[in-house]
This record gives sequence, structure tokens and C-alpha cells, in this order.
Amino acid sequence: MIAGLGKAFVDLSTPYGYWLITIGCAVGILGGALPGVSTTMTVALLAVMTYTMDPLWSIILLSACQLGGTYGGSISATVLNIPGTPASAPTAIEGYALTKRGEAEVALGINVFTSFMGNNLGLVMLLVSMPFFVKLSMMFGPWEMFWFGIFGVFIAANLSEGDTIKGLIAATLGLVISCIGIDPIDGSPRFAYGSTYLIAGIPLIPAMIGLYGFTEVFEGLTDVRVQSFPLRKTSLIGAARMWWKYRWLSLRTSVLGYIIGVAPGIGANVSCWVGYDHARSMSKEPEKFGHGSIEGLVGTESCNMANVPGAYAPVLSLGVPGDAPTAIMLGILMLHGIRPGPTFMITNPEWLYQIVVALFISGILFVVIGTYAGKGLVRLFVSTPRTAMAAIVGVLCAMGAYAANTNILDIYAAFAFGVLGIVMNRLKMPVSPLVLGLILGADLLDVEFRKALLAGKGSLAPFFTRGVSLVLIAFIAVVLFFQYGYPKLKGSRKKDRAVILK
Repeated sequence: MIAGLGKAFVDLSTPYGYWLITIGCAVGILGGALPGVSTTMTVALLAVMTYTMDPLWSIILLSACQLGGTYGGSISATVLNIPGTPASAPTAIEGYALTKRGEAEVALGINVFTSFMGNNLGLVMLLVSMPFFVKLSMMFGPWEMFWFGIFGVFIAANLSEGDTIKGLIAATLGLVISCIGIDPIDGSPRFAYGSTYLIAGIPLIPAMIGLYGFTEVFEGLTDVRVQSFPLRKTSLIGAARMWWKYRWLSLRTSVLGYIIGVAPGIGANVSCWVGYDHARSMSKEPEKFGHGSIEGLVGTESCNMANVPGAYAPVLSLGVPGDAPTAIMLGILMLHGIRPGPTFMITNPEWLYQIVVALFISGILFVVIGTYAGKGLVRLFVSTPRTAMAAIVGVLCAMGAYAANTNILDIYAAFAFGVLGIVMNRLKMPVSPLVLGLILGADLLDVEFRKALLAGKGSLAPFFTRGVSLVLIAFIAVVLFFQYGYPKLKGSRKKDRAVILK
């Protein structure tokens, strides 16, 4: 392994190799930071340029772009409260709260350094444990994916800032909205009411831009008491010290992110919420979450970035994409006549090492690029009056919503979700469970449940008899006990002891 990594580093240490990695990382950060231009879209646009390239160099370029895009979404999420990608939605919750306190540079520093470490930890796990997790991923069917979705629903309830009922209501609303559109199994329209726009379903990017971006715009334009944000400067070394304080949290969430990345079809859109929920569940200061928690940023960014190396394990060894960007890379490989599969790592082991080295170099580059780009955006943001900035952000939200599908109706949809966000804020109902409900309903719960019924010929028994399903059910039960049952049990014991002492 060491010899393979050394040879890969020598092979990529050429001006052309560094140029490709730099271009890929920079384009990815730009695409991730621009509202509405997701990581998948950026990789897809850049993939057009790789048709005539050597297949190895094309994958190196696209992997650097994917890594940069996954990080880049945190910049706009932190500074503008507009998640550049769906995976940066939890970052917007804590990062923007820190920005309003004048700690935007602190949040950006934590984001970039935590992302760097999460990527490195994911690469180590990819090298060490890929054969085991590849075998594990082959055991995942629609039954196991459904239980992942159920686990996500409980995560949504835990994001409710103390009111579980409101969190479940918001998550259920998200699940219902995600059912709008063409039925993925039989192709019939659902809840479209004759509208050609609704037949395509509610697009996730405009919905998120509305719930986070337009909601903040409306607040900024209607609150006459609003003042410009202060600015407290920090350095990358200071961010590294803060990361060291939460290093064990970063390690745990990186492991979670890598495991979720290996499971085909889940991706960073779900793993970011798992990391965020784990950080909140294990925190000694859960009251800070939603108000600028460093732990929240560490949890979501570590899990988010470790997910990227994990997604390459099923692609290279099974030919099954772990997420949407790696599905594009699989298509590029097949376009060049290369078919990943069980024998791929025997015939082409050098590809794994070269991708790992390329992702490591990309991590160093996005630290440099992301740090300076983020600080420049922060200084522009704090020097602009809040009302003017709200208008600018409103224009960016409209552009981002339109860019997602180049459909003018997406702007109206984002505006409507912005109004919904205002209403939910007035009712003290959290927005995050609704967003997670949109993601889970579209990708996991509905489709996988019905796939499982079709595969099991209508039987529910496989949900409770398959080995991996039983493990997931046990895991969900343990998580629920420690989140809800154990605190009450512990509180009752303290109460009984107080009575005895009297």
C-alpha cells in the first residue's frame, strides 16, 4: 500500500497533474458556493470537457471537483444562509448564527479545517477497510435502505430544538411534499392537480433556497431594527486549535460519514444530518445548537467530507455508484471502455492509490482557496448595509433557484417556500426537519419501501428477518433509548434519591 501510494504521488506530481487538480478543486468550490449550482451539476458540466482526455486524468479532475464542491457549499451557507448544496444545509444553521454574532471567519475556519481532516480520515478508512465495507454494501437491499430512512425520520425529530412533536410535524410535511410528482414505480402523477410543473415534483434546491435564503431575506427587509454584523477575525491556526478540542467528535462523525458513503444511494445529503444529529446528541451543551454551535459544524462537516472517499468504494469494486457525482464518474469510465467491478481492483489497483492521492492534494488546495475566498466574501458581506445585503441575497436566491433547472417557475416555488419558512418561524416550528423530510421522502422511504414490497412479493417479513435489517432496528432502538428513555430514567432516579435524602 505504501509503495502504491508513493508511486501514485510521483505520477501525479507533474505540472499537468497539479494543474488538473487545481482547476477541478477551484471549479468545484465555485460551483458549490453558488446557490443553485450543486456539486452534481458542477461535476456534470465539467465532465463534458473530459471526453477526449485519458480516463485516469478525467477521473482525477472530476474527483477534485467533487471534493471542492462538497466543501464549497459551506461558504454560501455560512455567509449568506443559502446552502450552496443540499449537503450544506446543517452548516447554514450553525454557520450563519455565528456570522450574525460576528464570528463568520471563525465559522469558515472551522469549516475548512474540519473538512480537510474529515477528508483525510475518510481516505485512511478507504485504504484500510474498503474490502470489508464493499462486502457489507452488497448486503444492502431496499429493506435496509428503508430502515436508513426511518432512522432519518428520528433524526428529524431530534432537530426540533426541544419540541419533538413540532419536529415530527415538520418532517411529515416534508415527506408529504416529496410525494408530489410522478410516481417512481408506476409512473402515474400524484398530487399534481393537472399542473405540468407539479408533475415533475418539487425540486429540492429551490425549496432549500426558499426555506433558508428567502426566509432570511424577508426577515432582513422587514426588521427595521436590524444592524450590520460585527466581524471578529481569526486564523487557520486558531481554527485548528478549536478542531483539536473536538477531535474525537470529528473522528466519530467521519466514521459515520464513510460508512454512509459506502452504502449505495444515500450520499452526503443524508450523512450531513446524521453527523449533525450525532454532535447534538453527544454534546454537553445542546442548548447552543441552532445558535452558533462549533460542535454542530464539526459534526456535519466531518461526516459530509468523509462521505466523499466512502462513495468511491462501491464504484471501483462493484460498479455501483455511491452517490450522484460518482454515478457521473462511472459513466465517464464506461464511456472510455472501462468497466469497474469485482476484478477492477485486481487488474487496476493503481487507480485507487491515484484517486486517494488526488483527493488528498485537493484537500490541501481547498484549504488555501477556501480560506481566502471565504474571507473575501465575509468582508464584502459585513461592509454592506443589511437591507442592501438582503436585496442582493434575494437576487442571488432567485438566480440560484432558476439555475437549478432553468425554469422560471422554480423562482416562484422558492418564494413560496420562503413564505412557508416565515410562517414556520412565527409558529416556532423548525425548518430543518422539513428539509430532511424532503430528502428522505424522495430518495429513501417511498421508493425503497415499495421496492421491498415488490421484491418480497408483498411480504413484510424481510423487514424484520434479514440480518442487516435486524442490526439497523437494534441500532435505532438503542439510539432512541439513549436520546429519550435514558434521560427520563436518569431524572427519575435523581428524583427518588432526593426524596430519600429528605
